[in-house]
Amino acid sequence: MADILKEFSRKATLAYARARQPRTYVGPTLFPLRQVNELTFEYWKDLNLLPVMASVQAFGAEAQIASRDGAEKVTGEIPTIKRKIPLNGRALVALRREGAGDLDFVRNTLYTDLDNMIDAVEARVEQMRMDAVAYGKIVLNENGVIMTVDYGVPAIHQETLSGTDLWSDHQNAKPIDNIMEWVRIIVADTGIRPTRALTSDTVVANLLQCKQIRQMIYGDLGATRAISLNQVNELMRTLDLPVIATYDLQVRRQNADGSYTTSRFFPEDKFVLLPPDRLGETLDGPTEDAMLDPEIEASEVAGIYAAVYKQSMDPPVIETKAAACRIPTFPMADTVFQATVIQLSS
Repeated sequence: MADILKEFSRKATLAYARARQPRTYVGPTLFPLRQVNELTFEYWKDLNLLPVMASVQAFGAEAQIASRDGAEKVTGEIPTIKRKIPLNGRALVALRREGAGDLDFVRNTLYTDLDNMIDAVEARVEQMRMDAVAYGKIVLNENGVIMTVDYGVPAIHQETLSGTDLWSDHQNAKPIDNIMEWVRIIVADTGIRPTRALTSDTVVANLLQCKQIRQMIYGDLGATRAISLNQVNELMRTLDLPVIATYDLQVRRQNADGSYTTSRFFPEDKFVLLPPDRLGETLDGPTEDAMLDPEIEASEVAGIYAAVYKQSMDPPVIETKAAACRIPTFPMADTVFQATVIQLSS
């Protein structure tokens, strides 16, 4: 047991975790990671990004004094995210037996556990990013942690379609009209033109059947000819509208009874307009595990934490843990438009 623990020293597991590439998520492109040495966050969100015009003044006259209108402070705590798994079953037997090939089996099992725990932490962070993008807020109610971070997306930048406006009403829906109006609202409010849209394959499947889009691409023949997302995006570019991308990656959640539920990072019924640049940052703070770990240097307490260690039990057990202290900031919350465009069956 001692030999395998030496191989998984804290220095080794920390380097492994921080060099490892997570799954291909959309979130890091919208909220890049930035390490901080704080457990709280505070930033100013501009409520109106349109510039204020300076006034013409006579030579030698005092300049007009600007006021700081339309600024809102967003504050909160950076939550801790962690998960661990004990070594058990066949690997535990192999660890104690130490026969031919046993250590290799245990080593591979521990690396798999390390990967799974790191992935679990990264997945929870991605869910927070997508909640911010799709809903404009993060609501946490897990393991005694109750917290809501409202990023302040204006109500006028949110809409839920109904009736014949739903994009699932392929004959009557006017999705191009909807998108044009949403873009107009964002430009009028912020001066920034959305260039991207994030949605689901389900929403795109409905878009491809909408009469308005089919006719704009193929004219009177649109009712009978197949169209693709590439063709829709060519239409969007022609109209100077945001290009559409889909995000349908899924994740599993473990319930209190040990069972699993599959869910999506990005909601299936949403269509969100995004600006050309990033929306904010993912703050990456120090974890309590790293701060209390004597093997971790002070300069390394921020960032993802990973460890393989022995619990002093009878008999002793080896556990693998990963942890992070992360949350997205969203100073560009005013520049998105969040729309619910289809109705999901219950």
